Amino acid sequence: MRLAHLTTTVDQWRGELFGSDGLQALLHQELLMSDAGEPESGNNAHVLSRREALAALAALPLALCTSIQQSLTFGATTELFIARCGASLTACWHLLRGSDLDTVDRMLSGYLLTLDALARQQSRYQQAAARLASQAHRISGIVALHRSSLHARLRHYQQALYYAGLAADPSTEASSMLSLGYASYYAGDPERAARTYEGALAHERSIPPLLRARAYAELAKIHAEMQREQAALQAIALAEDLYPEHPEHDPTFLYAEFTPSSLILEKGLAYMALAEQAPGHGYEHAAWAIFEEIKRSSVWPPVPDRIRFEVMNHQAEAAVLLNDLDAFEVCLNRGLDGAALLKSHQRHREACVAWRRAMRVWPDEPRVKVLEDRLRSPVGG
Repeated sequence: MRLAHLTTTVDQWRGELFGSDGLQALLHQELLMSDAGEPESGNNAHVLSRREALAALAALPLALCTSIQQSLTFGATTELFIARCGASLTACWHLLRGSDLDTVDRMLSGYLLTLDALARQQSRYQQAAARLASQAHRISGIVALHRSSLHARLRHYQQALYYAGLAADPSTEASSMLSLGYASYYAGDPERAARTYEGALAHERSIPPLLRARAYAELAKIHAEMQREQAALQAIALAEDLYPEHPEHDPTFLYAEFTPSSLILEKGLAYMALAEQAPGHGYEHAAWAIFEEIKRSSVWPPVPDRIRFEVMNHQAEAAVLLNDLDAFEVCLNRGLDGAALLKSHQRHREACVAWRRAMRVWPDEPRVKVLEDRLRSPVGG
């Protein structure tokens, strides 16, 4: 019944279609309320029902692609297609919080080219289509990361920034720049990433606090790696101060990619980098304590699987710095379980980094050596 209601809402939506994300905001709040009503026992039927409903919403634009491609004029079908794309992308952002990345990839690939074409054509629909195309490419970039395709990820984020420019929306542009900076960081170019984050902060007065908090949190990690200890600590403090008490009420929460768990992850990574660049200050203890916050039942919205298992991998590294073999073993096994669940090459690669760090500290430890067999298991997808 809820799915039927949401689908009807999408297909009757005309109000704020142009230059507004009103439909996405409405659907997002509906889905958040559904998540909040999930049985505490983690009822499997509820989880399956939710996933099927999100997949159905994500598939809504597919039936209209042929009509849009064959039409030489803009009209009601175009409006319906854009509204359905908004619904689909909202569902895809929510699906990214689980483990079914394949569904997201399959749905997006079915209509992305059509949406791109609308975003490039001058019309009264262009800005709305461009804003959605930017989101679609950011989502595709996230999937590409987990499928071990760095080139595809960079290409998608560059496309996201291009369409953000066409949308002429500061929040869309800033979020695209943050994603591109993140990709540059993982490509081994922290200086370029820093410039990109600083470019996003050029919009500081015109973007909501959540995006500003993300920019400072990302910068903190880079400052730490570049041995700018005080700058890193200052950026962490700014990110904490700016982070909204209720981030789910921020207008960019759906697509900002910065849940409370993301803030925990970025702060922990910054302290991990400080521990390596400024040893003897106890930063490894701070990193461990921050990563532990991910386990709090009060973290809301729920922690996305992608973030949970990334934290596990980095917490395994923190355990090595703390010389805690038991904690390392537990965290790495959980990280590897997550990589298998997500079929994520990126999460598997992080686990390998943590294991190699452990081998340098405990080269003759059988409990570390035996984990190599798990690391050799292929990651699907």
